Amino acid sequence: MARSVLGILVWLLASAGAVWLARSDSGVSDAPALIVPQEFRVAAAETGRLAELQVAAGQRVLRGQLLARLDTTVLEREIAMAEARLRQLSAEPGASEAIMDSDGYASERSFQTDVDDAAAQLETAQTAQSQQAAETRALRDEIARQRRLVKEGLTRAERVEELEVRLQSLEETAKTWPARLRALTERQQAASARLREWRTQHKASSAPVSRDARLKPLLDRITEQREALRMLRARLTLASIVAPADGEVVSLLARPGDIATSGTPFVVLHGTGPQVLVAYVNERARLTPGAKAMARRRTPQAEELPTTVQRVADVVVQIPQRFWLFPTMPQWGREVYLELPAAAHLDAGEAVDVKFLAGSGK
Repeated sequence: MARSVLGILVWLLASAGAVWLARSDSGVSDAPALIVPQEFRVAAAETGRLAELQVAAGQRVLRGQLLARLDTTVLEREIAMAEARLRQLSAEPGASEAIMDSDGYASERSFQTDVDDAAAQLETAQTAQSQQAAETRALRDEIARQRRLVKEGLTRAERVEELEVRLQSLEETAKTWPARLRALTERQQAASARLREWRTQHKASSAPVSRDARLKPLLDRITEQREALRMLRARLTLASIVAPADGEVVSLLARPGDIATSGTPFVVLHGTGPQVLVAYVNERARLTPGAKAMARRRTPQAEELPTTVQRVADVVVQIPQRFWLFPTMPQWGREVYLELPAAAHLDAGEAVDVKFLAGSGK
């Protein structure tokens, strides 16, 4: 009796596997699918300690609503120091004019300080560029490693996508470095030229250097300090993390007091925007973007919705357990993302059946 039951189970398993393999090999088949809501993984723009979280899981939020705030104690102290430095610099042109009125000569030290400042800023920028280039190379290596793990089924593709977003940000920043370095180089050259001009004029005739030439380095430093203060204030604004869209908070991945790493999501939000239909097909299925399909709801009316393939995943993943033929036997497949009609109103997480129309596979 036991052998008979075992034989029947083996036959059923073999049959189920054959069905799964056969039904997608042609690229035209039925496939289970899920309605996936628009998802936003909210992260801080820069690393900092979470001072407070203003939302809870399950809470509905509006676009622009405050979700969390980073600790800005250190940043506020930096802003106060920058404001004090700006006040100090703003007083220097008046003092310099008074000195010029009194003795009529500019000191070589002032010009030399400007040269030294420009050289120091150029060196700092070059160091920062080198560090960012090293970070970009390391991130590319990590993306390659994560892709291998995805292919081996050891991690999810979302991790690769997050790293690729960070890499794109670094690459965009890298494009700005040539112009920034060129501007700093030109400033250093201009400062050196002013110093040489002063030395030439002073040694040749001991005549006073023009008022504008003396004041320009001071005015440049004031402009730079104002820009530094503007950037600090912008960082202060970014410390308040707001909802990118209307939706519902699905989960919180951090608590007040935790360190929020730049680019690492700590709030997951499901938006109210367009939903995506994700179908799970056999890994050997042949489908291409643009292929037509029909989604059928699992309701008494069995409503049908026309849909189109947007993207076919390039990795094989474990499909949701609810779609396994047997509860204890994991199954694997390829994700196919389909576009839903704008007028379609389906529930997030709802299961539907997708029929890929004849001629849609290649």
